[in-house]
Amino acid sequence: MDVLRKAIRWGRSETLVVSLPRKWTIKYGVKEGMNLSLRECPEGLLVAPLHLLEKPALREASVRLVEQDEKTLSILLENYYVDGYDRLILESARSFSEPVSNLLIKIVNQLPGFEIIETTDKRVVVKAVTRLVGDDVLEFVRISSRTTLELIDKLVKGLKSGSDETARIASDIIDEAWRQRGNYLRVQRELRKALSIPPPGLKLEIEDIFDNAHYIVQLSNIYENIYIIAEALTRRQPPPDQAVFAEAALSKIYDNLKKTISAFLQRNKEVVYQVLGEIPLLQLWKRQTETIVDVMKDSVIVQIILEACGTILTINKGIAKTALLLKT
Repeated sequence: MDVLRKAIRWGRSETLVVSLPRKWTIKYGVKEGMNLSLRECPEGLLVAPLHLLEKPALREASVRLVEQDEKTLSILLENYYVDGYDRLILESARSFSEPVSNLLIKIVNQLPGFEIIETTDKRVVVKAVTRLVGDDVLEFVRISSRTTLELIDKLVKGLKSGSDETARIASDIIDEAWRQRGNYLRVQRELRKALSIPPPGLKLEIEDIFDNAHYIVQLSNIYENIYIIAEALTRRQPPPDQAVFAEAALSKIYDNLKKTISAFLQRNKEVVYQVLGEIPLLQLWKRQTETIVDVMKDSVIVQIILEACGTILTINKGIAKTALLLKT
């Protein structure tokens, strides 16, 4: 985009100043008081924020491992990953056993962009080898939104097709859990990093980055409840007379979440009010359905589904309220 600007004399000196269009300052993260680089190039003059020219310093941490169980290692590595660290040095007073080494490989493989680059008996080095650039971050936000909806839609179609198909789809969701969770973590990581050093070409203000980071956390929470439903459906199928309630609950959740996502991504306040108006009615339907199901035999699976759907509705309400505060 070409923009004309007039060069203006600065005070009584021979220095000339040129203003920057607001769209550009937002797009490239230029703030008042920020240093800009001025450079001669074949085309003329190049003006750029220093953070776009300088290679950001790698965030590195050394971690002394005491406990080496899966839960501890998963929480530890995920926290450093989401917090934006680029290199981790994991050290232990005792040698890593083969099961622990395999466990570390498994966990790191579930963190997109992370790889183990060095291993010894008592030391493992993990490094970030890829990073999203510019609006790729926003594209991942949209992909995460679409994937979340698709998982619910698959469960609905499974319930419509019968118990065998439901069990198959639920098993597929469980098998792909590590990949789905990794995608949410990656977007959280990149958005958190963008709060300190916005990547080149990211068309978001600081407030938008924060809102999108919060949104992805909420999508991840929704996914955790989808996982709970899928896990329950891999163990047992609802009786035919109750499957209709499970299908109805997930269908209603799907429709409400679809509107909620649209309201957030499209900054559509009209849809926000539709969502907020629907949620109390859906919560009432859930309570009435629970009353019916509670007296039915073998209703545990449907009760689990209804409970998870209720939690998703609460999350949807939070996302919708956040959408009300977004700039349009």
